[in-house]
Amino acid sequence: MQSTPLIRSLFEQIPSSLPEERVETWLQTPAFRVERILSLGHVSPEGEWYDQTQDEWVALLQGAARLAIEGQIEEIALRPGDSLLLPAHCRHRVTWTTPDEVTVWLALHFATAG
Repeated sequence: MQSTPLIRSLFEQIPSSLPEERVETWLQTPAFRVERILSLGHVSPEGEWYDQTQDEWVALLQGAARLAIEGQIEEIALRPGDSLLLPAHCRHRVTWTTPDEVTVWLALHFATAG
């Protein structure tokens, strides 16, 4: 039996208001997880850092954002088309996302090679 491919747009069903950042798992296997993240002026809570056990590759598709990486003075600015690889245990936080346009992220979480 042949299955039919599923076509979805990463820009489907984007709400005009987001009281909270939205993280949606779009695909998950034992090897990786793909998420669509929607932000609208959302940032990481003050003093809190992401410290993940897996590598994370993120691509910014719409909007804009800034990230702080622990130990780095300069923040990283992201705009549409930019991507960033965050190795496992690279402590980071989101310090700014556009408040007047939904920022759309695509995130791929995967086990560190080796």
